[in-house]
Amino acid sequence: MTLLYVFVSVSSESRGQYTVTQPGAVSSALGGSVTISCRTSQDVYTWSSNHNLAWYQQRDGETPKLLIYTAGTRVSGIPSRFTGSGSNSAFTLTISGVQAEDAAVYYCQSFVSLWWTFGGGTRLDVGSDVRPTLTVLPPSSEELQQGKATLMCLANKGFPSDWSLSWKVDGSSSSSSSSSSWEQSRSPGVLEKDGRYSWSSTLRLPADQWRKVGSVTCEATQGSQTPVSETLRRDQCSQS
Repeated sequence: MTLLYVFVSVSSESRGQYTVTQPGAVSSALGGSVTISCRTSQDVYTWSSNHNLAWYQQRDGETPKLLIYTAGTRVSGIPSRFTGSGSNSAFTLTISGVQAEDAAVYYCQSFVSLWWTFGGGTRLDVGSDVRPTLTVLPPSSEELQQGKATLMCLANKGFPSDWSLSWKVDGSSSSSSSSSSWEQSRSPGVLEKDGRYSWSSTLRLPADQWRKVGSVTCEATQGSQTPVSETLRRDQCSQS
């Protein structure tokens, strides 16, 4: 079974009032099929029934390579697993039988009103689903003496790249009214050499509130995969 995941957020570039929008990232298993969308805020320029829409591939550390032009014409030497289609303001790039070497960022480029404009790019992650391992680190005694408490959640070796980290304090999430004194921050996923990702998230709260806390939980979620969580009880910490 082939699974496809798309970030809720999207990437886009604009020139004046004209925008080109793509999903931020998609994922596919090896041998699967994946489709990347590209939408423009106006119809792209057309000549002789050909739409001026191109697709580029950029692997890490390499320059962009043209794959497809006029929406659906492959450049000589590009494998047939890459297929472009679409018209007017809606276009797609489909990769069938995804290979490991297809992991890259894909950009659509369109021509409107005498300007060529790129989308923000879509990262394609290639691999099998892996749930990350979570570790929750408590605040230091030195920081507590300064009236602050910072906890860190480390999520290691997960796939794909769009796992999201969130916190609960004594079972309450950041959307609850009791969380007004906490602050959360998250780092983007970092691609490791083995093709998996790592993330981190911090939770900041006043030291006096930390001393009243029973437990904190870090939870990682992604699409339809089973969430992963790790709980730290304050009474397990050497400093309180």
